[in-house]
Amino acid sequence: MGYKKERNFGVNMALEKKPNEKLSDYEDIIRQIKDVISARIVADENGAIEEIHVLASAGRSPKQVVRDIESVFMAQFGISVDHKKISVAQMQDDDRISRAMETRPRLSGVTVLSTGRTSESRVQLEIAGCRYEGTASGPNTANNKLRLISQATIFALENYLKGTCNLVLEDIATLTLAKRQAVAASVSLVTNIGEERLIGAAFLNHDEREAAVKATLAAINRRMALLLSE
Repeated sequence: MGYKKERNFGVNMALEKKPNEKLSDYEDIIRQIKDVISARIVADENGAIEEIHVLASAGRSPKQVVRDIESVFMAQFGISVDHKKISVAQMQDDDRISRAMETRPRLSGVTVLSTGRTSESRVQLEIAGCRYEGTASGPNTANNKLRLISQATIFALENYLKGTCNLVLEDIATLTLAKRQAVAASVSLVTNIGEERLIGAAFLNHDEREAAVKATLAAINRRMALLLSE
């Protein structure tokens, strides 16, 4: 991965014009590091980084994760991070996999009803043995149908998560990938510690509606077990 260096202000210096956006960029970079599940940065009133909290799987030692964070910050932003500011908590792989399997949503059904200018999408998901439903309606246009299906999927997930977070559909579209048609969905996950941008995709195998649901689920599935543990 290529890195573009910036001027080194150090972690104790105030961040530039938009601190929240800068922190979000830092957190996004940390989440790309191997075995990192989630990351949160705490800044002081001036926007200077005070703490970096990371949740990682047990694939590597915390020291290795810390070293990677130090290296990425230096290469990407030209910032030297004090390792004492970085704390790494690890989730046991067996626990994480088991919990993820229990909470992984399965598509039970999707229906689209169109009446004149209005289209209604209804999605049913099965999660941990229970069924959750979401419904979304809006203008009956070709481009809007996928969005309504994805939105109904999000509403079903939010019914299950019961206020743990908010999910915002940013975009959904069809594309060509490896010479095959696919659907990609971009979803923002909003929790008490901030916003995270997620993306998921699914190949279109005869049913565009099913692909829209699966792409939306693919975006959020990796975070399901983590959301319920917070």
